[in-house]
Amino acid sequence: MTTFNCPLSRRHFTLASAAGLAAAAIPGSGLLARTRDPQKVVCYTSADSVYAKVLLAEFTKATGIAVDAVFDTEATKTTGLVQRLLTEHGNAAANRADVWWCSEPFGTIKLARAGVLDETTAPRAEAHMKRAGGDGGGGWPANLRAADKSWYGFGSRARVIVYNTRFVKEPDAPRTLGHLLRAEFKGRIAIAKPAFGTTRGHFGALLHRFGEPAFEAWLKALKANDVRVMDGNATVVAAVARGECRIGLTDTDDVYAGQREGWPVAIAWEELAPPLPAPTDKPAPANDKPAPITGPDLPGMGSMLIPSTVSLVKGRKNPGPALELVEFLLSPAAQRSLAQTDSRNTPVDPEVRREFAQYDIPNPAELDLMAVADKIDAAMAICSRVLG
Repeated sequence: MTTFNCPLSRRHFTLASAAGLAAAAIPGSGLLARTRDPQKVVCYTSADSVYAKVLLAEFTKATGIAVDAVFDTEATKTTGLVQRLLTEHGNAAANRADVWWCSEPFGTIKLARAGVLDETTAPRAEAHMKRAGGDGGGGWPANLRAADKSWYGFGSRARVIVYNTRFVKEPDAPRTLGHLLRAEFKGRIAIAKPAFGTTRGHFGALLHRFGEPAFEAWLKALKANDVRVMDGNATVVAAVARGECRIGLTDTDDVYAGQREGWPVAIAWEELAPPLPAPTDKPAPANDKPAPITGPDLPGMGSMLIPSTVSLVKGRKNPGPALELVEFLLSPAAQRSLAQTDSRNTPVDPEVRREFAQYDIPNPAELDLMAVADKIDAAMAICSRVLG
């Protein structure tokens, strides 16, 4: 099995030599051996470019397939490229993308529902997962595989509460979203713009889990506590690190990157509140069912996982190289590489995951991603009404 040697740094992120990776390019490895004829693949991706560029470069060194990567910006994370793919869909002259590699699932679900994505099946990745015991030996986990086979989920991050360790002691750190409403945090709370990136899906999940009255009451209370809206999750962490804010909502990878820089930031993992009691003649509600909360003090939902996704785009012009890139991104080698970066993406491969057990995400929320996606537009309407 190929081993990567990746220093955990955004500025000095390197992988093993191309020779080492190319040596793994054998049948069953998930990598295509280097070809004689020059080939290329166009990949649209919202993954952080500092990681994606190096990983895609190693794919090229191992296979000889050039990658033309199109990235998003921090401020319009995912949303900008999703709109571009929607615009290009159905126009053969405009369509450029072969592969869609997304840093979260909800833009992918939107594209799948719009018919932009094709059926995506990676035989080598599937076969490896069965051998490795994935999903009880059945292959790829069902919650990370689209029912229509339009996408795979793999490395996951999580939504978390970040706090400044100089101003907030660990025992006093918020453990639920309701804790953000405490008086001592007034004017010192940061969130990223809800219309973009992972905040969008997170707020959709809150609406799905707790219902409209509770979500809107919490959002109004957050505004009354003078929440500050930032351009992106990385900006949230930077504001907390400077002491401009004391706490914020962000993603694990942005906190880890800040810690690598020596910033005084830490993660407060959200508690997972027990399900509310149900009438004795009815089964207890599942963790994913909306809870009848009426006030703004939301209980702990647990850590919301944000899996990356990869898909083939309809109308792709380079089908063979596109499938090879999908196989590569789902391979144990690529998952290991992403787990070794500052992002510390939790691998889906059980063997690789055991290697990085120290990065497992506690209290994972059990969420139906499709049901959450159904609530995002409504959640954004409430955000617009309340936050402006």
